[in-house]
Amino acid sequence: MKNQIIRVLKIYIIGTFLFTNGCIEDKIVPPITGELNTSAEILIYLDSQTDYPNTFKAPAIVDAEEVYANINSYLIIDIRPNNEFSSGHIENSVNVNTDSLFDFVEERFNYSYVKMILVSKNGQSAAYYCCLLRLAGFDNLYSLSFGLASWNEIFADEWLSVLGNDPEIQDYNNGERYKNDFSPLPDIDLENPEASIKERVNSRIKKIISQGFYENIHFQKFLPFFPSEYLVCYGKTTRLYYARGVGPLAWKGHNDNAIFYGADPKYNLRSTDSLQTLPNNSPILIYGGTGELSACMTAYLRVLNYDAQTLLFGANQLIYDRMINDPELMEFVFSSARIKNYSYIIGR
Repeated sequence: MKNQIIRVLKIYIIGTFLFTNGCIEDKIVPPITGELNTSAEILIYLDSQTDYPNTFKAPAIVDAEEVYANINSYLIIDIRPNNEFSSGHIENSVNVNTDSLFDFVEERFNYSYVKMILVSKNGQSAAYYCCLLRLAGFDNLYSLSFGLASWNEIFADEWLSVLGNDPEIQDYNNGERYKNDFSPLPDIDLENPEASIKERVNSRIKKIISQGFYENIHFQKFLPFFPSEYLVCYGKTTRLYYARGVGPLAWKGHNDNAIFYGADPKYNLRSTDSLQTLPNNSPILIYGGTGELSACMTAYLRVLNYDAQTLLFGANQLIYDRMINDPELMEFVFSSARIKNYSYIIGR
């Protein structure tokens, strides 16, 4: 099993050298292609294009204050259904169906917009689509942190209703679960395997976007006490996983099935780290602080054909009382203080 990792990493080094030295243009040379499955080819290509999900840039969020201050210069793309958009939206925003989102962003990528901002009601789906589009190279794309819930209280009902602790939190603990052994990357059947690697990757991204963002397929609303999925706690601080021994919920760190994978600065889901400890033939459920980073990583993993889902709202619905009393976790907390109550427009 580790032979697969070693082989992929050796080829990754060769592939990166070729990409960075301009020896190929959006193609992997035939000898390398012949040794890799499609996921590995896509992985090498994404790694060579800055490996966005595994950098400090992910999940590329901006807060409501920044959007408000730049409301006339940013392109604000509201991806909610038409009826929700008509009920209230940010001034100057445009309503774009996700079916046409890739083409819409691609067409405007080289315009003079400093930033293009994806907006959804709670920020979860916007972070998901933002990651997919960033994987395609649209690096001036961001999502509105906490979604419209941070813009005005009229949009905040979903966020405010989920804040709290897991009903099973008394069974949480500080024990450590260990990652799986290494396994091969999942394979992918591509519609046009003879196309250039860039075309294949973009085709894959478009396909994932076309599948939408649906409950029990791409996300789960609540965490079962005995999850059947490979449960990943993902974040830049282990405090999401381990609880302090004092204060509310002392030692109540995580569900017994959860396994911690580090983000910034460890990036355990890099190809050169622990990516291939994820199961390639069973579901994966990821949670983080707010749900936005886990949504981003879910998008990335689904491009590689992992059966990944994100837990909406992240730790805010699992360990809220612990979060609001832990300085290391305050940046992930949603509360009424996040809501700016900026004005909004009704109608089209």
